[in-house]
Amino acid sequence: MYDPSVDEDGNLINPGKILYYQQNYSGNKDSLGLNVGAALTFTFPLDQRFQDACLKAATTQEKIQSQILSKERLNYELARLKNCGSLLQDGIQFKKSSKFYALCEDIIVTEKMNQVLPHTHKLE
Repeated sequence: MYDPSVDEDGNLINPGKILYYQQNYSGNKDSLGLNVGAALTFTFPLDQRFQDACLKAATTQEKIQSQILSKERLNYELARLKNCGSLLQDGIQFKKSSKFYALCEDIIVTEKMNQVLPHTHKLE
């Protein structure tokens, strides 16, 4: 096959020079495309079973979360009661100026049931 850019020995003729030009058509370079569109969809449920089941499941989940929250609140209050009561029995409490004083402010320590406290009687 004949190649005009090489000689009989395979050496390039005019190496590094532009050998030829070729015009390639790639379309109109000055064209501009602009598209605008909108979509609107209407859906109509044909069966209420799935919607009702979803609503029931969501309601059940809310009740479960409420029960868990109530349980955790009770655990917190019981721990607060026990710890504050033990500290008050030992004579330990926060100063009234402390921001934590209110944590144990409503805890009352009373005598244990059937407990005989040390006491004295005045004899006449």
